[in-house]
Amino acid sequence: MKNPKQLYFLPFDHRATFIKNLLGFEGKFSAIQKNKVKEMKNLIWQGFLKVWAKRNDKKPLAVLADEEFGNKILRQAKVIGAVIAVTVEKSGQEVFDFEYGKQFGQHITKYKPDYAKILIRYNPANKKENAIQRKRLKIINNFCKEKNIGFLLELLVPATKTQLKNYRNKDRYDIKLRPILTRKAIYELRKAKIEPDIWKLEAMPVGIDWKKLIATIKAKNKKDAKIIVLGRAGSRSLVSYWLKVAAPFEDIIGFAVGRTIFFPPLQKFLKKELTKKQTVDLIAKNFEYFIDLWVKNIKK
Repeated sequence: MKNPKQLYFLPFDHRATFIKNLLGFEGKFSAIQKNKVKEMKNLIWQGFLKVWAKRNDKKPLAVLADEEFGNKILRQAKVIGAVIAVTVEKSGQEVFDFEYGKQFGQHITKYKPDYAKILIRYNPANKKENAIQRKRLKIINNFCKEKNIGFLLELLVPATKTQLKNYRNKDRYDIKLRPILTRKAIYELRKAKIEPDIWKLEAMPVGIDWKKLIATIKAKNKKDAKIIVLGRAGSRSLVSYWLKVAAPFEDIIGFAVGRTIFFPPLQKFLKKELTKKQTVDLIAKNFEYFIDLWVKNIKK
């Protein structure tokens, strides 16, 4: 397991969002459609490689991919020496479960990744669902510790219907309540002895929320746990703002921005507005923009 000082993930482990939102495929899809998904992901990978070839400091550059559509990419990333994380969860599930059931471990170790990544939707109000998720998370937590593989936990805290109603809209929920619920979620997970090496978290609206959240992660924590900020498919300007707020905190070591970087170029490619080369170049340019923005705003 690598222990980089910074991590700049280009995550393209998306499956449900890729299949439905980008390509418009519904239900069970064909081999031709699967190959289309792989083609799109390969364009992202080529964009990553372009950045890899250009930058002198390659240590922070990281790939997050899934086995189903990113098998070759994960293997190629390992060969060149990039940081790699392999996703473990079933896609699009409200309650986290393993993609490959009890065989999940075999599907991780064959790539010899730096990190195994889990995504959960965890609102403290959902007691029953959370109890199930904590039990499953404990399994992957212990597995990673035993195998000396980093554990990367992506924590989403979506509003319940009642919370959304009380706060009238998602933006007010994000600002007023989500930071509080995120801290509570992390407290509950840590109390259950679930201790990721990297927390992949939704952006906090203001710096004080990050400060409180970092304190929750670090309290009585024997691990030197770190944080990366996810992009949540926000606009370029919004994600830029989020990263500027987060970058000065030394415990926040980078980001995982995916759809903001590659969705617009891929959409244009599918409409035949861009060639493959232009698409790859634009993905690379977008990735570099966020790397440079982050580096500029790190507290020196």
